[in-house]
Amino acid sequence: MKLDQQNQKKPDQKIHIQQQDQKQQMKLVYQAGFTLIELIIALALGLIISAAALQLFTGGLITTRLQQASAELQDSGVFGLEYMAHDIRLANYGNINNPELTDTSSLSGIVLTSGTTGKVNLPLSLDSQFLTASGGVSNVNEASDSLLILFLTPNKMINCEGQEVEAGEYVLQRYFLRKDDNGQNATDYALACDANTPPAKTIAAITGMGTQSQIIMPRVDHLRFYLGTQANNKANTTYYTINGYKAAAQTASAANVKPPRIVSVKVGVLVRSKDDTKSTQVDLSQAIPFMNTSVTLKNKTNKYLRREYTTTIALRNAMGEPL
Repeated sequence: MKLDQQNQKKPDQKIHIQQQDQKQQMKLVYQAGFTLIELIIALALGLIISAAALQLFTGGLITTRLQQASAELQDSGVFGLEYMAHDIRLANYGNINNPELTDTSSLSGIVLTSGTTGKVNLPLSLDSQFLTASGGVSNVNEASDSLLILFLTPNKMINCEGQEVEAGEYVLQRYFLRKDDNGQNATDYALACDANTPPAKTIAAITGMGTQSQIIMPRVDHLRFYLGTQANNKANTTYYTINGYKAAAQTASAANVKPPRIVSVKVGVLVRSKDDTKSTQVDLSQAIPFMNTSVTLKNKTNKYLRREYTTTIALRNAMGEPL
């Protein structure tokens, strides 16, 4: 009888064990997955991390662009000014009879005036656009300048257009802004140099001005020259804009006194980067400090990095006294 009772309990125990196994399996199934809330939270965290990573990447890319643009400007600005300075230092070389440079000095190293009559720097009928003057193209709210220099070559050399010039020949070189034929838009200007065609053993033999020019520095928005002058006491140097010097010289002439003597040239360029930096640090709406003044851009489409470079060149061949 007891055996029968025990046998009757065994099926119930089996069912209970099976139910426990099923519950345990269900628990395992429930534990292996995620709830909807957990998935949403995980997705949100993933998006936040991805956005942060993208922001870091974008910020790093913009920083790299700024660094590359800065290095590019440094190379272009420094090289271009040094290239110009090398030849501008030769201005008035060989003109031993007229070391005092004014707007009336014969064969002056800084050419402000020209013509076949009267007291002029260059006794040639040269178009006024080729002289040292203001009124050139520019990507700012002010016109750019041009500088025309004259000298005799001290030895065999290469002029700014890459032409070989023998010793003792006249070289006339003009620095100015012009449209860059390889630029991306109509306001891409470049600093260029135009030289006469050699040989020119005499002033009358000078030809070829304005026929072509060689780019010295690409992507220049503005170019300005100041003429450093000294009065008779040579105590201080006063800098004039080109138009300012012409006005001062006219005033001196009217008063029958000597015009201010030109002893140096200060040159400034506003150079821009090749590519758009897309940086918020570049604010195109602000005026740009330039040579103790400020200028505003005409073309404000792209966020190019811009930088001012200046140098002052002493005219060593304009320091002596007349023989």
